[in-house]
Amino acid sequence: MYSLQFETIYPITELKAKKGVTVTEVDPDGLGAVVGLRPGDRILAVNGRKVRDYLDFQFYTGSEEHVALTIVQADGITRQAAVDVGEGDIWGLDFEAFKPRQCGNECLFCFCEQNPPDARPSLFFRDEDIRLSFLHGNYTTMTTLTEEEFNRIVEQRLSPQYVSVHATDPEVRRYLLGRKQADDILGTMRRLLAHGIELHAQVVLCPTINDGDVLRRTIYDLAALHPEGVSSVAIVPLGLTKHHRKRHLLVAPTDEWEAAIIELVTPIQRDLKRRYGTNFAFLGDEFYIRAGVPIPSARHYGNYPQIEDGVGMVRRFIDTFHKAVRRAQQRPPTGRFPETTVATGTLFAPYLTRLVEQLNAQFGTRLQVVGVPNTYFGHEVNVAGLVAGSDLIAARHRFRGERLLISSETVMGERGLFIDNLTLADVRDRLGLAVEVAGVTGRDFVVAALQTCA
Repeated sequence: MYSLQFETIYPITELKAKKGVTVTEVDPDGLGAVVGLRPGDRILAVNGRKVRDYLDFQFYTGSEEHVALTIVQADGITRQAAVDVGEGDIWGLDFEAFKPRQCGNECLFCFCEQNPPDARPSLFFRDEDIRLSFLHGNYTTMTTLTEEEFNRIVEQRLSPQYVSVHATDPEVRRYLLGRKQADDILGTMRRLLAHGIELHAQVVLCPTINDGDVLRRTIYDLAALHPEGVSSVAIVPLGLTKHHRKRHLLVAPTDEWEAAIIELVTPIQRDLKRRYGTNFAFLGDEFYIRAGVPIPSARHYGNYPQIEDGVGMVRRFIDTFHKAVRRAQQRPPTGRFPETTVATGTLFAPYLTRLVEQLNAQFGTRLQVVGVPNTYFGHEVNVAGLVAGSDLIAARHRFRGERLLISSETVMGERGLFIDNLTLADVRDRLGLAVEVAGVTGRDFVVAALQTCA
C-alpha cells in the first residue's frame, strides 16, 4: 500500500526552465493519481535528481520505497509531493515521447539521403540516440557519444546497445561515415563491455569498400570481443534507391557479389561456431535469396538476435507459417474463401508463392501472390516494407478479386501511412479493394489468409 507523506505548493521558480518530462495520461487507480498528477503536469525531478525523459523517471522511481517529486503543474504552479511506494504499486502514467538526438555523420550509404521529396517525413530524420538503441534496436555509430551518455548507459543499464560498425579498419570506417577523422570504435565498445553492457553490431556491406579482407578483419575483430559481451554481428547489403545523391560513389550489389559474400562468410561462421558455439556473424536474408542459396535453418540463427535487421526473418516466417498450418488442419475453416491477392516485395514473392500454393491445395483458398515492382524508390529496392502506396496503385491491373493482403511492415501508425505519405484509406479508394494488413509472421499471414466470407 502507498501512503502520501506531504505536499507543498509554492510559486513557480527557476525550476520551470528545467526540462523535465510531461505527463500525458494518468490512470485514476495508479500512484500518479494519488500524488495529484494530471495530464499536462511536468515532472522536473525525482528525489532531487533531474528528469530528462520518461526513462529517467522509470529508473529513478523503479527501486525506491520513498519517492519525492518536483512538479510544475499545467497552471504554472511548482509543487513537491512525496509518497511511500509499496510492493506492487504502479504509477499508471503515460509520458510525452522524447525528441531523438540527430546523427551528425554523412554516411555514404545513408538511406535518409535516398528519399524522394514527398516521402514520409520520419524517413528524413537521422537518429543517433542511445535511448532508441536500447528501446527499439536502432543502430548508433557512437562517434559522438558523450561522457554523460556513456555514464547513463552504464548507470541505467541501457543494455543491449546496437552499434553501426561497418568496418573496424579505422580509415575505411571514417570514409563510410563521411567523417574527417577516424574514431576508435573498438575502444568505445571495450569501455562499454567493461561495465557489463551487451552489444550487437551491424555492417552495411558496400561492394569494393568494406567487403573482402576488410569484412574478414571486421568479423574477427568483433568476434574477439564476443566473450566480453558482443553477442552478434548483422551483415546486410547496401540498399540503393534511384534518388541517392551519392550513387556515383557506390557500386550496386549483384547476385554474383552476394553469392561471393556467402562463400566468404560461411567458413568464418563455421570457425566461430567451433570457438564460441555461435555463428556470431549473420548474413541478411537478401544474400541467400539473390544468390539462390537455401535459407539456413532456425538452428543457424539461434535466438534470432538481429531479426529486426532482416536477418532470419524469412526463416521465421516459413517456420511459423508451417506451424500455423498444422494447427489449422486440426480445425479446418468452413465457408467460402474470397478471391484474394497478396501483395509483397519482389524479393520475397517467390517464397510466398510456394507457401500460398500449399494453402490453396490444403484448404481451398483462392490466393495469388503479386510481387510489386518498386517504382517509387527504383527497381533495386525490393523488400515488402518499402512498397509504396503508389506502387500498389500502379500494379492494380495485376490484382484479382476484391481483397488485397499486405504486410504490416508496409504501413505505420493508426492511419496506416505508406512510405510515400498515402494512407490505407487513400489506397483503398484508388484501388476499389478491401486492403487488409496481415501482420509480419507466418502465423499472422495464415490467420488472415484463412478468413472466409461472412
